[in-house]
Amino acid sequence: MDDRIALQLQEDLTALIEKTGARGVLIDISSLEIVDSFIGRMIGNISAMSQILNANTVIVGIQPSVAITLVELGITFADVRTALTVERGMEILTGVEDSEKVGDE
Repeated sequence: MDDRIALQLQEDLTALIEKTGARGVLIDISSLEIVDSFIGRMIGNISAMSQILNANTVIVGIQPSVAITLVELGITFADVRTALTVERGMEILTGVEDSEKVGDE
């Protein structure tokens, strides 16, 4: 994912949330093997914008190397749930699981 794609994703996603009234956003980043500070911030921004538009966000598929980089860069995703798999992320979004706190996977 390059910077241009990340910016376009942010714009498209916020427009779709507004248009459809979506209440949940699942972001699968399992294909990302590396992240830089810009991409990390963009993921955080997308999550924050989704929340402002009243949509819960779950980030799934964070690779260990990506998690390490995000921590080293000091990037956090406030009030964003995480899950290891898309299936588990969908369970969280649809309320199948109980109301545990952020990042419990």
